[in-house]
Amino acid sequence: MASNPRSHTVQLGEVGVFHCWSRCVRRAWLRGMDPVSGYDYEYRRNWICQFEELLASLFAVEVGFHAEESNHIHLVVRIRPDVVETWSDEEVARRWLHITHLIKSKKGQLKEISEGQIAIEKSNPDRVTVLRSRLADPSWFMAALCEHIALRCNRDEGNSGHFLEDRYGCRHLADEGALLVRGIYVDLNQIRAGEALTSESSIHTSAHDRIKGRLERSSRGEVDLSKTPDGWLCELTLDENMNMDDPAWFRSVTARRASDLGLLPISLEEYLELLDASGRIVREGKRGAIPGELAPILERIGVQTEHWLEVITNFHTCFGNVVGTCQKLSQRAAANGRRWYRGRPKCAEVFG
Repeated sequence: MASNPRSHTVQLGEVGVFHCWSRCVRRAWLRGMDPVSGYDYEYRRNWICQFEELLASLFAVEVGFHAEESNHIHLVVRIRPDVVETWSDEEVARRWLHITHLIKSKKGQLKEISEGQIAIEKSNPDRVTVLRSRLADPSWFMAALCEHIALRCNRDEGNSGHFLEDRYGCRHLADEGALLVRGIYVDLNQIRAGEALTSESSIHTSAHDRIKGRLERSSRGEVDLSKTPDGWLCELTLDENMNMDDPAWFRSVTARRASDLGLLPISLEEYLELLDASGRIVREGKRGAIPGELAPILERIGVQTEHWLEVITNFHTCFGNVVGTCQKLSQRAAANGRRWYRGRPKCAEVFG
């Protein structure tokens, strides 16, 4: 997919959802027990997740799903250029300065930004326009994340040079069906790899964060997003009655994410039931089908149930750079001067 220009996948200036991933090179090990060196790098997982959360609080790039594996990372993100437009020039400059300092920080800690530094950035209106665009660009988000990981891991190992691939992978998830399939795929990563038996034990995935957050809210009866483990992730449930006059469309009650706008027209309970059923099928290695009582969830979002198991286990081989209904693929192909995108027949089967 390297021959496909990034601009054909990511349309800057438009709200969009993307699956982004990056892999280690030179046989490097991101986390877990390295079979070559014998070192256990499991401790890295905590600070990688913490850094992702910090970036989500600074960019207008909202993280919907995440998973950190032994030699690669997965993120499903939504870019919000509409949110960036509501930020003042001072806020744009402050956020960007925090990001640049964070990237090279030894322990991923925020540094105090002086008013003088902000004034320098604000003094050039063209510079602010550029920074405003970067704050809603998945390429800059992934560049910041990958550079920090590479610097910190190289320092950790006494190494230098490339640690992650030069070019991160990116797919456009053009509709809700594609987003649901990819979200489940990412959350099942550890179960599929044999590292965990259940979603609850899939530590450092978005599923684990959401389950912990749900348990804390039910036990304490509080909904304090500034403290819950999933408070930095996109709100899962999309309120279809929300209009653009609702402050949650552009702002969050917590500083941990860009907004409180939901992702999918399903409840968290429905998502977790679907995830659990899918995980059981994958773990047991059966051809199985989704239980009948869960089929309406998929049908409501426009996913054909008979293809569910195939796409949540073989997503990479089924689809290309754009995933969604044939209509969505045709629109994006025409906009980029193409006739089609790879994976169109499978998209027709799964999404219609």
